[in-house]
Amino acid sequence: MRAHILYDEVELKNRRLSMRNRFALMPSLAAAFFFLATIMGGAETNTAASDLPAFLDTMTADYYKPSMTVAMGSFTYADTQLPTPFSRWFEDELRKALAKTSKMKFFDKRVAAAMDPSIRAKYEEFFGAEPVDSLVYGRYKSDGGSILVTISITDLATGQLVAERNLAYAGSLLPQGLRVEPTLQTIQAVSSLASLADGAQADSSFTLSMATDRGIGASYRDGESLSLLITCSKDAYLKIYHVDVNGVAQLIWPNRFGGSGKIAKDQAMRFPDESDRFKYKLGAPYGTEYIKAIASLTPFKTREPDFSDLEGPATLAIARGLTVESAEATNRAEAMAVYEILP
Repeated sequence: MRAHILYDEVELKNRRLSMRNRFALMPSLAAAFFFLATIMGGAETNTAASDLPAFLDTMTADYYKPSMTVAMGSFTYADTQLPTPFSRWFEDELRKALAKTSKMKFFDKRVAAAMDPSIRAKYEEFFGAEPVDSLVYGRYKSDGGSILVTISITDLATGQLVAERNLAYAGSLLPQGLRVEPTLQTIQAVSSLASLADGAQADSSFTLSMATDRGIGASYRDGESLSLLITCSKDAYLKIYHVDVNGVAQLIWPNRFGGSGKIAKDQAMRFPDESDRFKYKLGAPYGTEYIKAIASLTPFKTREPDFSDLEGPATLAIARGLTVESAEATNRAEAMAVYEILP
């Protein structure tokens, strides 16, 4: 990962900056493509050669307003909530199509995290009062020689589903080498990082919520910045770790630029905050990365060096930093964000 920490005009670059691209996507698919549209849950299948703008228009035909302002969410593989290179490719195609629809207006601001109920309650605090009606997002999966994509549109104010339809792309029309499915390495990494609070007491009232600004399973391109949106149900001590494509962990908050190491009950926290003197900039090596946040009701005993590679596998490296200043078991809450970095 090339996570540039920009401090005023000085960049703190980690040692992996020199690594080059692991893969490159071919040029975008030509405007014409073939898709198969079906209504979710319906038995009837309609085959048609058409374009994506027309398909989107059918989804909003019965919308009660004359127009719909939409923001882009994320597209993830099947039910895994994991991104792959196909995710961002399709999102880019969708952006171009939205500009050609008769009813939908694309609002290019990252509001996908508002799908999290904890974040939605603080919508204006995070995103301002821009009139975004809905979020378009979805999932996809391989199906023989095709890629089946489910497109969903949800009202951001109410959380209610506005429309949901399926379409299928012929695999032969996708850019050469475009990976659709998550790698085994990614699946294994998510499984191992899912729960690190061994020995901690269970407390269903103690919850930690975290999302990237692009939502669950987001995709970013080289040079784009990432921010996290975090809420906690109790006053707690907090650590945030980054795990790169090679499985190397780093403590990223609290860090040398600030951060109390605490999060207040029901208060919205953005990392980095707009007032912080750094931002989280993404780059090569490309692939799937992870951010793990862990909150504790008891202070952590140690603090690792920030932005420095921690020794050993990520799960063990992070676990070493989770000891607390108490001989008794402590309550902990965890959250994880998974995202893809592309050229």
